Amino acid sequence: MKILLEEKVLGTQSKKNSKYYWVLETVTGKNEVTETSEDEDYLMISSEIGYVQNIKEEIVEKINSENVFSFPYEPKEGDYLSIKNNLRKNEYLNLIFLNNKWVEEIYSCSYRDCEGDIYTTIKTGVAFLSENEITF
Repeated sequence: MKILLEEKVLGTQSKKNSKYYWVLETVTGKNEVTETSEDEDYLMISSEIGYVQNIKEEIVEKINSENVFSFPYEPKEGDYLSIKNNLRKNEYLNLIFLNNKWVEEIYSCSYRDCEGDIYTTIKTGVAFLSENEITF
């Protein structure tokens, strides 16, 4: 398995030319959360089955064992990485950095405090995913 998350400012052209792209976010602050009812559920929607979902175990294993970014990056608690299919909007892989490792967040906001945490995009780019050990 070969993965490269290349930094690139995502414009219309770069998105059109790539099948997968990624967004890396970090927590930069907190919102004041008002009292909410306990039975307030988030929509339990997960990714459609597709290539990213089929190889997600390998992606998680690879990203936890080496730097797959094209730039120096040291993840911190709560960092959030989304790898998305540009052609099928409902196929994606959301990862959150918890307890010194990346884990999949299957349902939106199940690990993240979506109401309390303020997330800011660190970087974006194009994702190259290959089952072969060829270089990009």
